[in-house]
Amino acid sequence: MLTEEITPEEVDEVLELTGRFERRRRVLPARAVVYFVLALCLFSSSDSAGPPGYRVVLRTLTEKLRHLPGGIVQRLPTSSALTRARQRLGDKPLQALFERRCGARAAPATPGAFAFGLRLVAWDGTALDVPDTPENAAAFGFTGREGTNKSGNPQVRLMALIECGTHALIDAAFDSIARFSEHKLARRLLASLRPGMLLLADRNFAGHELWGLVEATGCHLAWRIKKNLVLPALWVLSDGSYVSVMPTPAAGQRLGDARFHGRPSTALPEGHLVRIIEYTVTVRPHGQPAQVEKFRLATSVLDHRLAPARQLALTYHQRWEIENGFAELKNRLRGAGFILRSKSPELICQEVYALLTVYQALCTLEAHAAEQGRIDPDRISFTTTVQLARLKVAGQAAANPQTLLTARREVVWELLSELLPRRRDRRCQRVKKAPKNTFDVKKRDQPRPPGNVSYLLKVTRHPASPAKTP
Repeated sequence: MLTEEITPEEVDEVLELTGRFERRRRVLPARAVVYFVLALCLFSSSDSAGPPGYRVVLRTLTEKLRHLPGGIVQRLPTSSALTRARQRLGDKPLQALFERRCGARAAPATPGAFAFGLRLVAWDGTALDVPDTPENAAAFGFTGREGTNKSGNPQVRLMALIECGTHALIDAAFDSIARFSEHKLARRLLASLRPGMLLLADRNFAGHELWGLVEATGCHLAWRIKKNLVLPALWVLSDGSYVSVMPTPAAGQRLGDARFHGRPSTALPEGHLVRIIEYTVTVRPHGQPAQVEKFRLATSVLDHRLAPARQLALTYHQRWEIENGFAELKNRLRGAGFILRSKSPELICQEVYALLTVYQALCTLEAHAAEQGRIDPDRISFTTTVQLARLKVAGQAAANPQTLLTARREVVWELLSELLPRRRDRRCQRVKKAPKNTFDVKKRDQPRPPGNVSYLLKVTRHPASPAKTP
């Protein structure tokens, strides 16, 4: 199923472009290695114990081909041979492949993809655990302050820009979690923002410099802002919102000092002209008292007739779609609690680009199915999409164009017959359960015991009386 989105011709083009197209025939040609790396990510969560091994994935890909009638059964390459093939390939072909495949997938009529005539997009960051090797630790680092690491494994910080309607990846960037913040990585995504977009973001991103950089792309913004940011009202609009100025850091400091000392601020601060929407959300759990939370949005859409305050506040709720997208990427596709498999930084980069490419292909398949069924893409089950893609890959559904077309129709029918129920109001608490075991936590400076040992068994004689010994 994935070869219709990621065609062999396109794979050959990126191999030629990145100089990885081999000049002699190998048992593991570069094109096959690209698809093998993609399959590693597709089948990552197929085993609950952990990501399946190299030979397990390769056997799944080639089982029907290696046992064709009248053919010779070929032996699988060893895991070390597959590792060397990944090292020869490098990360550049997968990076080029992802850059070709990323982008929006929603049509103008796609439900939930547009508001006020603008395409809804959101960006946010997350972290991916990588194996704890000296190379990965040096390249990516750990969370927490130096010397007080909070994470058991090195981590990659991933910053993604997604389309809210389809969860498709418009762009993504990743790097060391120790050296790159979400703000730094967000600057790498600015080139993918376009006029006609409405970018949603949480309160971690609101700031004078980044706001100005995003606004310069022509993209509109609707960001939640922190309560300690002083934004004086210049004039109030008829829908209850008001126009203010997002101040520069120096002007913001002066406004904060004036508010702290109770002094009125008369001078107009320097900064970006914004519109502020203040509202409350009341949550009424069943059988419990209601809880009220205050929100404050800043938007670059100054015309309240184009985007009324209430409708814009309701639209901001779509920002949560990026959290759903991260859940699909990290839990459904990669596997909940799993870490990436690669032991070196270059192969980590290769694996992350492959993971993003496979996820984008699955989102494209979902968007196509939703368009065929004329339904909201949120109704398409990502778990079912992953399962069907694995079944069709293992069954060699792309053996020829006719079988590929038939397989695609079958998958679309299956996806439309297993629709999720309509979204209901729900609440997600960001907590986790305490672990069941009581084992001591391994510290980073604690040496690992040797795994290759020998055992000597000796029966201990019971110290019985000599008179009673038979």
